[in-house]
Amino acid sequence: MLWEAVFLLLVLKIPLVYMCLVVWWAIRAEPRDEQPAAVPAVTDTPSPPPSPGAPAPTGPRTPPGPTRRDRGRGGHDRGAPRPAVARAEARR
Repeated sequence: MLWEAVFLLLVLKIPLVYMCLVVWWAIRAEPRDEQPAAVPAVTDTPSPPPSPGAPAPTGPRTPPGPTRRDRGRGGHDRGAPRPAVARAEARR
């Protein structure tokens, strides 16, 4: 039981000491000189329109074929619901 107390009291203090040193270093550090950021030039003219030879994107973005919504909940085709008469005949 003594070694658990030593572990908790000494070894787990290492992250706390590290955090205190980082905060102390950050407070003591002098700020850097600010350098201007590279900003692209903004013009008043709009960008040119796309060339007339380029086709405009049209059509659906999804591939053709059945979707999950089309398949239903079970993932297999159940068909139309059967009327009560057909169910009675099927039981015979």
